[in-house]
Amino acid sequence: MGLRPEEPAPEVAFRDLVQGLVDANLLRAPERALRVSRREAASLVATDADVAVTIQMLPGARRAPGTVLVHDGRDPWAEIVVRADSVGLLELAATPLRFDLPDMATRDGRAVLGQLVRGRIRVQGMVRHLGTVRRLSMLLSAR
Repeated sequence: MGLRPEEPAPEVAFRDLVQGLVDANLLRAPERALRVSRREAASLVATDADVAVTIQMLPGARRAPGTVLVHDGRDPWAEIVVRADSVGLLELAATPLRFDLPDMATRDGRAVLGQLVRGRIRVQGMVRHLGTVRRLSMLLSAR
């Protein structure tokens, strides 16, 4: 089954979804861009759709907001790689945060923790790059 001309490719649709989420969150809470203080990258892989995007975080000048870029594909040098099905990635973005990590005091936070424990959501580099995980969570969190 081919794509109709008006349908975007899955890679483009996934990138646009993540870019829209990041843009909306930075517009709603511009102070989040000030927290981008290191040059780092994180890749999100939707395993069921076989698509990936990379979020690059680039720091601004001293006390200036950083820049967040979203592009297609997985960056082999990304500090963290989050792998999950599409629904798992969306649930991760919808989970309330506490200290920029999923809030275990909420039902949604416990559900995400359960998915991490069961391996339905895998975060490569989570222990070594916890700061990157926290900044990524802060950028993606819709709450």
